[in-house]
Amino acid sequence: MRGENATYSSTPSPNRWGQPTDVFSVLLILGGDIVNKALAQLAGGTITPVSFSFGWVSYALSALLASVSNAKLMPSALEVSSIVITTKNGYSRPNNSWVLSRILRDYESWMDIAVRLKLNSIMDDRHNYLKSHTKPGTPVPRPQKSGLCIAVYEPSRRSRAGEPRHDLVYWSGFPIILSQIAVAIVPLLSASRDWSVMVITVVGTILSFLVGALSQWQREKWFCRRNAMNTYALTRGNGSQHALIILGNGHGLDLEDLAAGIETLETAAAGWKTKTFLFIMGWSWILLLIAAAGLSQPSWYLLAVGGIGMMHNLFVAGWPRHPSAMGIHLKFRTVIGHMSTMEALLALEAQYTHAGRSLLPIYFPGRIFPEEEAQWEALRLKAEHEESVQRQNIQAGRARPPMLPLESWILHAKSYEGKRK
Repeated sequence: MRGENATYSSTPSPNRWGQPTDVFSVLLILGGDIVNKALAQLAGGTITPVSFSFGWVSYALSALLASVSNAKLMPSALEVSSIVITTKNGYSRPNNSWVLSRILRDYESWMDIAVRLKLNSIMDDRHNYLKSHTKPGTPVPRPQKSGLCIAVYEPSRRSRAGEPRHDLVYWSGFPIILSQIAVAIVPLLSASRDWSVMVITVVGTILSFLVGALSQWQREKWFCRRNAMNTYALTRGNGSQHALIILGNGHGLDLEDLAAGIETLETAAAGWKTKTFLFIMGWSWILLLIAAAGLSQPSWYLLAVGGIGMMHNLFVAGWPRHPSAMGIHLKFRTVIGHMSTMEALLALEAQYTHAGRSLLPIYFPGRIFPEEEAQWEALRLKAEHEESVQRQNIQAGRARPPMLPLESWILHAKSYEGKRK
């Protein structure tokens, strides 16, 4: 039984809705992971148009952690699990790169039209096969997954790897920021002449741009060597519908380096200048939160500004993007596929030596049939013969040796290190 002097009430205070400053202060510390992913999506240049929104103060705490430890700016949680294989030696490693995981996650949104047609053809072949082996009159649904579809890409020779191409997701930030400023200026033009919302919005936007402009973002996002000569295979693993082959032509990123990630690499850690800057930015965001909590005037406009930014950051963090927007510029070459995964790998090996064999342990980790072993052995002998003929032609001067990187190996190995900030 409640006492007569009890003052507690579960009824929302009318002033809470008229002066929602406390609500804004709470919202400002929620959703830091969304801000982190939005920054990771757009970072890589001097201007990163991530809007001021709820979640920035929460992210500022992560920035403070990075300033006093070896914590990284890029998200540590990957979108999908995947594997990167160097085809020449079959060496595979689990992918720890956020960029590569995003590219594979969004693959069906950017894959070439020829890949879609091949995929439909594979499903039709499997559907016809199932119908031919089913009693007449029995309904057979069209399969949603079958065999393996392998797309072959080559790094662009015109676009520089590690420099993202700006797309709609990038450019959308500027009109959103302008709309936030337009909302924030309304109280300033009203009879109350309240300038606090405008100041907080402008300061928050400036802090957002300063954090996104850190060169450490670019360093962590593409922490790998350039001008890679190796060919790589990307796949989600055994049972996946798609595999990607990235040919080595001396113009792409070293995906084996990139897949290693930055969590265990000390050379990727931020220098003292970057840590000092993050420390200052973290405290600046906390001070901004204190200033927002101390507003005495109605802050519905501030809630509107934060809401607009939150919706935009959700859009930026989750929207599928083309690899070129992530700094990996690819040109489609061909697609190889079959309703039988083994047949697809054999066809790939026949066209691109070592590529199919490198994927064989991934999709068939156990023993294979004797007739399949004979097919792989025949392809191996053919590849050895072709390589032997090529060596003889090079020695006789009838052919040029394989293209090598222009720089020495030492310079090539250090091309991604740069100066520590």
